[in-house]
Order: sequence, then C-alpha cells, then structure tokens
Amino acid sequence: MTAFRRFTVLRGLLHPARGLHRLLNRGLPAERTVRLEVAWPLPFLPWLLLVQVLTPSPVWMTLLVALAGLYGLAYLWARALAQGLELARRRRGTILVVGDALEEHFWLRNRAPVPALWVELDDRSHLPGYRPSQVVSCSAHGEYSWRSQAHCSQRGLFRLGPHRLLTGDPLGLFRVQIQHHDSQVLLVYPRVAQLPTLALPRGSGHGRDRRRRPLHGSERAASVRTYLPGDSLRHVHWRATAHRGDLMVVEVEEEPSGEIWLALDLDAQVHRGQGPQSTLEFAIVLAASLAAELLQGREPRAVGLLAVGRENTLDASGDGSLHTLLLPPQAGPGALWQILAALAPVQPGPVDGARLLRRHRDILARGHTLVWIGVVHAQAPPTWLPELLHLRRSGVQVSARLVAPGISDQTPEDRDAQAGLQDLLARQEIPTQVLPAGTELRPALTYRRRRRVVRTTPTGGAVVYEVEEEVG
Repeated sequence: MTAFRRFTVLRGLLHPARGLHRLLNRGLPAERTVRLEVAWPLPFLPWLLLVQVLTPSPVWMTLLVALAGLYGLAYLWARALAQGLELARRRRGTILVVGDALEEHFWLRNRAPVPALWVELDDRSHLPGYRPSQVVSCSAHGEYSWRSQAHCSQRGLFRLGPHRLLTGDPLGLFRVQIQHHDSQVLLVYPRVAQLPTLALPRGSGHGRDRRRRPLHGSERAASVRTYLPGDSLRHVHWRATAHRGDLMVVEVEEEPSGEIWLALDLDAQVHRGQGPQSTLEFAIVLAASLAAELLQGREPRAVGLLAVGRENTLDASGDGSLHTLLLPPQAGPGALWQILAALAPVQPGPVDGARLLRRHRDILARGHTLVWIGVVHAQAPPTWLPELLHLRRSGVQVSARLVAPGISDQTPEDRDAQAGLQDLLARQEIPTQVLPAGTELRPALTYRRRRRVVRTTPTGGAVVYEVEEEVG
C-alpha cells in the first residue's frame, strides 16, 4: 500500500463523520447532499449485535432488524428525493420601475417514486421586501407550483437567488439539501413622472425679456427695436445704438439648442432624508423625468447625463466604488433607457457640484444647454453657482432645477436658504425651479395590465379572477 493510500485510510478513521458523509453521497452531484440528522440510535446497532451473539433472543433480533430497517428505508427515501426533486423559477416581465410589482412563478417537480411530505425553499434574494421562501409538499411523480409577489419600492441593482431546497424522510433521520447557485440580476429603474412647467421666479427678467427667456434653448437675434423700460442691458445692440442715436436692444427668439446636458449633484454632504422622501431619490426622479420630457416632447432633443457618485453592487458588504456617469447626448427612446439604467444603481459620493462642473468644462461647448439638478441645503453654500456663471460666460445656456427638503422636514433655516438662493439665481437671470422632496407627481409612463387575484371564501374555498389596472 502506498503512502498516499495509507494516509487516506488513516484520515478516514480519524474523521468518521467525513467518511460517512462520502458514503451517503456516493454517486450524487456535489450540489445534492444527504446528511444524517439523527445519529444517537446508531450506537445501539453494534451493542444489539453483540448481545444477540452472546445471548441469542428474538427480542434483540427484532430490535436489530427494526432499527437497521428504519435507517435503511429512511436513507433510500431521502436519496430518492435528492435525485428526483427539481425547482424552476421564472420572472414575469422584463422591465420594472419603482412602484411596479415583481412576480415570480415557481415549479417544484418530484420525479421520485416517494412523496416529498415537506420541502422548504430557502431563497437568498436581496430585493427589499421580497421573501419567496416557504414550505410546500409534492406527491410522488407530481408537480406543485405557486407565485410570489413583491412591491419594488427601491431603485437599484438586485439579485434574485441563489436558493436551496431542504427536505428529508418522514422520520426526520436524514436531511436532504439541493443547492442552486444560479442567480438572476434584477435592475429596477427609477420612476418617471410628469413635471410641472417652469415658472420663472420674480426678478429673473424684465419686460419682454421675462416672457421670452427660454429654459432649455439658446437665443437667436430676430430684429432690433427701441429700448423700453425694464429691458435687460445684456441685449443692448451698441452698433445700432451708435448708428441711430437711440438706445436699441435685440429682440430675441427661442431657438432649441442641439444638445442638452443634465448635471446631477450626488454630493453626500448636501442630501438629506431616507427612502422615497429623501432629496436624493427625488433628485433622481427629477433627472429621469426631465430626460423623458426632453427626449419625447414636441421638439425632441439630444440629452446627455453627467454625474459622479458611488454605484451600489450586488455585494451587500461593499459601498461601491466611485463611478462617473458620462453619457454623451443622444436622441431617441434608446437614450432614455440608457439614462434610466445609469441612474438606477447610483448612490451619493464625495464629489461636490463645483468639482463636478469644473472637471467636465471641456465637454460643454458653446451652444450646449446645461440643466443643473441640485439640492438646497441651509448649511452648504451653493459652490456650484460660480461654475454655472463661468459656463454661461463661455456660451453655454444654463438653468437649474433644485430639490428642497420635504415640507414636513423643512426648518426656518431651510426656508431662508431657499428664498436666498432663489433670489440670487433670479438676479443672475438663471431660470430656476425649486420642488420640495416628496412632491406628488403624476406618472409619465403608464400602461394597462391584467393581474390574477386569488380570494378565499368563508367556507375555505378559493376564487380566482383577473383584474385590469393602470400602472406607472
């Protein structure tokens, strides 16, 4: 006998449990295991055998045969289940938005000649609020199916699975475990809502300039006219003024710009709140809704996305690495889903708005439009405002959509900061809109679907019917 074989035999003698495990699972795949659950009656087998040899008696023989027979039948039952049980799962629908319902269909098939009196599904999905684990039974050569639903209350990247099946023999002597390592990545997109039209704050313009100033477009000179009280001095046409001797101003028209950039502030120091009512979630809804409005409006534009934050991963122990969202402006429905997919897993990071705009000055050319989506914070001054003014001086049209803390969470300092920031942006003639977090917004992407509902009757029966509903 070689040294390796001697070592193997010695290790098996020193670890009898490991040797018994190998004996019980010989011929089974690695993901299907049978484990001895109740072992304390087994030491009686050699004792009964010894007593039977020394003092033969039908009592000892009956006990010996009964004990060995019970363990033998239980093992054969458990091994048949280990070889015959299969579980399949299928998710209904491919696109999920916050507020939708996730529905999965499970099929448990038993090809064994013995029934599975109990089968526990231990699912390890980490979608918040989703618990498909349960205990069912299945007859011999039978099938059992059920559905599991969950409300998608949080955007992000999640995992469905892996899962395992736990079962055993009727006496509970052996435990069967069937491991399924396959998992499915689930992406829940942020909600898209209908935004209120922009109402320019007082003081953002004067006279006819206030009525004609665009939000998402550049300006084109159409004609020259005489200066009227209230006109902005930015529109004075000095050559025409010198030629005619009277103060002349340029009459401007709105002209859609070719490309629009959405810049999202993901600075962790300015965002407040938790869950759907937080400023972060509302800002992301604002960015997604604005992208949909610009891409699918009456005059579709090419829209890009700019942000720096952390991206949540499928590993719950990690915070995610710093990630730059830089999607060049594109047009069409495909661009909207790219933006939604980029916004779904993003989380706040350490980069403030000023650094974000300063780093990407080179991609914002003259004639582009930048829509800044930021947060009103009482303790954090708007360091991004000088960067917006710098971009405007370089020929980039700028506007701002700001998120304030929710009405119930606002303090007097928050209200003062919001009023001061609105007044400051108005004096700089930057079109601005401020929305409190948690503002009720109507869904912009809606569709009708049919859903099966099961209701129980007072007599213990069940009634199944379908309902049609509009979701968004």
